[in-house]
Amino acid sequence: MISVLLAILLLVSLRQTDPNQKYLDYLSTSLVDHNGVQMEIKWSQIDGDRSWNQVGIIELLGNKRFFLDTDQQAIKIDSNLIITYYKTDDGKIIYDTLIEGSYDIFDFLSGDFSGFTITNSTANRESIQLDYHMDAFNISGKIWIKQKLFEPVKFTFGNNPERPQQYIEVEITSFGPISEGSLFNLFNPNSGEIIDLRE
Repeated sequence: MISVLLAILLLVSLRQTDPNQKYLDYLSTSLVDHNGVQMEIKWSQIDGDRSWNQVGIIELLGNKRFFLDTDQQAIKIDSNLIITYYKTDDGKIIYDTLIEGSYDIFDFLSGDFSGFTITNSTANRESIQLDYHMDAFNISGKIWIKQKLFEPVKFTFGNNPERPQQYIEVEITSFGPISEGSLFNLFNPNSGEIIDLRE
């Protein structure tokens, strides 16, 4: 009797497992399981009919070690330290720390998809599209992943029911290992102004 009950519980739990979760697991592996990845990106901040676009490079060097470089700014995240360099005439550097319990685009790029619920999925020969929602932050978005390689192609981030027309879209135009000197390690800007927001 007990074994029959266990078998029924196992069948119920298997039915409740989201088959799309494996795609998030594959994507997480491609973002984390390496010795450093460099992505050329097009970064767009969307606000209704308006958008602000930048092109740049993102480096991923393991958990909580990221570097973003665009024509306007460079951001280095090393564990909980954030260094932002604004490339103005005189330059400006801001030191800050990550906010505990928050979730941002760099957590996304670290392959942390805990709390994601896949609401819909579609596929074609080139890519898989996953629509997701995060209950904890009440945000949703879409992820496009290459078929077979499971590398990121594009994603949107930050859609909120209170501001559905405001979000970030990142298109990955190239994805591969860091072949030369890491921008993360070479980062050493000169600045006319330094602001320290660390407590």
